[in-house]
Amino acid sequence: MKNMKISRTPEESTKAEAESSEVRKIVPVEERFHPKRVAMAVLFVGLSVIFACANAWKGHLATGGIFCEFLVVVPLCLVFVIFMLHERKTRRLWYEDTDYVSLVTLYAIANGLLLAGSFFIPEWLMPVMLASFIITPFRDRTLSIAASVIAVSSYALGAGVSGRIVCLYLCEAVIAVMLSETVFEAEKIQKIPLFIMIAALQMLLPVAVQYFEALSISRTEMEYALVLALATAVFAVFILPAINKRMNREKIYHYQTIIENDYPLINDIKLFSADEYERARKLSVLALLAAQEIGADPYLAAAGGLYYRVGLIRGDREIDCAMDIAAENGFPEKLTSILYEYQGLIRRPTSKESAIVHMCDSVMRRMDAIAKKGNQMNSTWNKQMLIYQAFNDLSLSGIYDDSGISINQFLRIRDVLVKEL
Repeated sequence: MKNMKISRTPEESTKAEAESSEVRKIVPVEERFHPKRVAMAVLFVGLSVIFACANAWKGHLATGGIFCEFLVVVPLCLVFVIFMLHERKTRRLWYEDTDYVSLVTLYAIANGLLLAGSFFIPEWLMPVMLASFIITPFRDRTLSIAASVIAVSSYALGAGVSGRIVCLYLCEAVIAVMLSETVFEAEKIQKIPLFIMIAALQMLLPVAVQYFEALSISRTEMEYALVLALATAVFAVFILPAINKRMNREKIYHYQTIIENDYPLINDIKLFSADEYERARKLSVLALLAAQEIGADPYLAAAGGLYYRVGLIRGDREIDCAMDIAAENGFPEKLTSILYEYQGLIRRPTSKESAIVHMCDSVMRRMDAIAKKGNQMNSTWNKQMLIYQAFNDLSLSGIYDDSGISINQFLRIRDVLVKEL
């Protein structure tokens, strides 16, 4: 990467600081130490201890047994929390819900299901797959499977189940997490095959393990296994996607995280060029304001504007480089699409946010071109005419036909730029 040091006059530095201050007011910077996240991490460990005690009490463990269960469950939970914090620090948790509320809630429900089931369901028929499916709407597979393993371990140690049963639990947890994404994204035509697969797995695995344990299987046990299989399949295929959709309607990708000043990629842009960084910030704020004006996702637009030209820091093949950077940083699909639709060179904007960023960038490029010729466009009237002409040209080009932007929204975005530039 090429490092460039840009020298600026005192007046330019003062102006840049003022613009940065304005950006911070519009785009809130998240606290590095968030009490709610700490509280949720502590609550996760606390819930694990509570359920471990409950499982130990249900299993009639002596004091030594309870202590041994703590020696397994508590370190597991602490390692889980450390890994969760690391995932967030390295920007792999992309949700606005990085306060972990949804994970802790789902984890508590899954543990409660296992504890309740232990009172009237035989060990080999415990709804472990169902409990693991409950955790999966958090949409982080590693954390989902780790949380499932902790819940299963807590129950298994308290109940004192055999190694074969533990193996069954782990298989069911892994199957649930591995199939969850397929279930969430399945089309209607795919639901029946998934229903049959999940029901078959949920029935055959416990029956096989029970036969290992008792060397026999009764008709009644087969019927119980069938009921659990159907219940699990119905929940996973028909109910869970609705829960996931509802949760993720509120759990928007945490674009605020990647527009923070301390995000590593922003530092790379600063090192490449201070001017490019300031331009990216300005484009980000314009896109955010325009998105707010028409009811689009303001933070997706802000992130799209900030990284719209990020490919420049790697070389001339801007879009290819941007795709590499997006993959390395695990950018969400919607943000990656905006970068792929850069200037409409490969594909026209396919979302309102992408169209907004394209409009703002197009106007700024025209202003940059005039500024390079020495005309700073001090006249407000001249700027307004330039913006009107730019939007007129964009309208005639038909480049936003696939974006869902209406004529009214198009004009409102134009008015925002006239006001802000």
